[in-house]
Amino acid sequence: MHRQEWKGKAGTLSWFFQESGETVGSPGILCIAENEAEAQMCLQTLHSLQKKAFLAAVVIPGDHLAPWEEDVGDLVALLRQQPKLDETRLALTGAPGGANSVWRLASHFPQWFSGVCAVGGYGNPYHVRALKDVPLLAVSVEGEDLPSDEEEFLVGVERLVMGLRTAGSRQVECRREGPCSREEAWNRAFLEGDAGEWLLAQDRKKQFQVHWLLPGVWRIDDYFTASCYLVEGRDKALLVDTGMGEGDLAGLTASLTNLPVEVAITHPHLDHMHGIDGFSAVYLHRADREALLQNPQAFPGALSSPSAPLPPLLPLDDGARIDLGGDIWVEALELPGHTPHSMVFADGYHRCLFTGDALGSGYIVLLICPEKEALSLVGQYQKALERFSAQLPRLRDYAWLGGHGIQENGCDDRRQQDYLAGCSHYFNPIRAEVVHDMLSLCQALLSGEIPWEQVQKAPDHYCSRGSAGIFFRFS
Repeated sequence: MHRQEWKGKAGTLSWFFQESGETVGSPGILCIAENEAEAQMCLQTLHSLQKKAFLAAVVIPGDHLAPWEEDVGDLVALLRQQPKLDETRLALTGAPGGANSVWRLASHFPQWFSGVCAVGGYGNPYHVRALKDVPLLAVSVEGEDLPSDEEEFLVGVERLVMGLRTAGSRQVECRREGPCSREEAWNRAFLEGDAGEWLLAQDRKKQFQVHWLLPGVWRIDDYFTASCYLVEGRDKALLVDTGMGEGDLAGLTASLTNLPVEVAITHPHLDHMHGIDGFSAVYLHRADREALLQNPQAFPGALSSPSAPLPPLLPLDDGARIDLGGDIWVEALELPGHTPHSMVFADGYHRCLFTGDALGSGYIVLLICPEKEALSLVGQYQKALERFSAQLPRLRDYAWLGGHGIQENGCDDRRQQDYLAGCSHYFNPIRAEVVHDMLSLCQALLSGEIPWEQVQKAPDHYCSRGSAGIFFRFS
């Protein structure tokens, strides 16, 4: 067992860890404790899991996370980047004295944890609803006294669980202990029970987060925070992109709508076109369709297995309409730049514009090309934006929905979920202003107003103008 100190803004935190027997990509369990003795006890209790899991325990003095939340968030973000740890299989629990902090940390950073086990404790039921799509094992300890906290509204396990269920959670399990101490309940869960093994079995790659946007439209996010959108018509439904999750996306969409589901692809990148053979028909740009037909192996992950047959591929050209029935149709509009044939999809009935990565997702557009061709690509992108600008009068008041919805809070993984904790300082939704600023940015690059040497030297070759930004990735 190793002890380290983490120096943050609020002070210095102590934490303990034990590395797994795996050399790379092991699952992990993070435990919150209220003192060092409890942290060591926690890791000793979980020691039997060490051969296959990375174990860590962070000390939150007095089980009061609020002043330490940003520092703990920074520490967890660092842990998730460790090559020995599979960030999609990092689970969260708390020692007996750390339960309150578990509820707060999990509800403010739900997409960081593959599963959560909370034994007793109290949380804010409105914040905890953010755990709706996270596997949660909650242990209710009969007889716990509700703490007095004038700064925050807190309730116990039973009410937290019921709040999650009324919010639509299907992944919460509540185990009830009779009158006993929280320490006894914790030991039953981890020493006598299967809580540790349950945590290790959770995997974010197979999980999705579902957001109901308006009648007939859902957003579905995967572990990579790629967003796809399900749109209902009268006769069929359309799924815009398939993300890169490894769960049963076709089964999920079938649970949301009784209509047959077809797919439309904004662009053929791995995080937008995974497992398309799970659906009956797939629409994509004519040129991308031809490339996929000629060499499916050039699109890794597009099929569930290398031997899977391609589904019917239906070509799209600029202005093509996908009829969903009942005067509901989705129009395909070309907006190349991020890829040579990127498309966006306009749904006039629901007043939604599904933009993929053509305009970024609230942060930047990524342009990929050899360095010597970068300014030429900027010129092509500028012309595409000018053509697309003719559509702005009718699209201005649509909901512009990007391919990575959470990136309206930026691309920094550490900061993306700050809005859940009420401490976000960044918000840049996609809108017409981004198009205008992107045009201005392209012109500044082409005219030399933004010197190319400045872009070459900038981190990630980044440049910006107003609400628009570009990262260049040189191939």
